[in-house]
Amino acid sequence: MSNAYKRFKATPSATIPLIVLTVPAATTAIVKSIWIANIGVSSTNITVTFAPDGAGTHYLVPLEALAPNKYVDLLAGWNAGPLVFEEYDELFVTSSQDYVYVTVSALLVDRN
Repeated sequence: MSNAYKRFKATPSATIPLIVLTVPAATTAIVKSIWIANIGVSSTNITVTFAPDGAGTHYLVPLEALAPNKYVDLLAGWNAGPLVFEEYDELFVTSSQDYVYVTVSALLVDRN
């Protein structure tokens, strides 16, 4: 069994859900942080969902407002993580506008 720390980066287009992380086969992902940075000139709304086995929609963060030129770790503070995902699970981020950057930090654990 091997462990690998990984960083996944994405820049979603406005209102289109973007897959930030897809967990590989025979792997567990322990997500430590989901950083969102809004470099736009207006506030944006962030939604974070996941699809177990790549199907369906489960809300993790139904709606988080993020002011312009601000950032947030969605798993910090009272939302303290980590989150555990299993093989083929997908993590999506949707923003109400462009100019949003997403960084997900995760430990991938190979179960073979």
